[in-house]
Amino acid sequence: MENSFNISVTSAQVFLALLFQMWLIVFPVIIIVKLNRLTRLLQERFGADEEDPHV
Repeated sequence: MENSFNISVTSAQVFLALLFQMWLIVFPVIIIVKLNRLTRLLQERFGADEEDPHV
């Protein structure tokens, strides 16, 4: 018995798959950058008490 599967993939499906895989990498990077900016803004506004506890 022959076990072979023929799956035809269009170029649009390949393009959408590539976009989806790129988005899985880009989206977390965007979130990390936004959280970094928010953290820096909050530290500038309210001060950073935890940075130098020995001073």
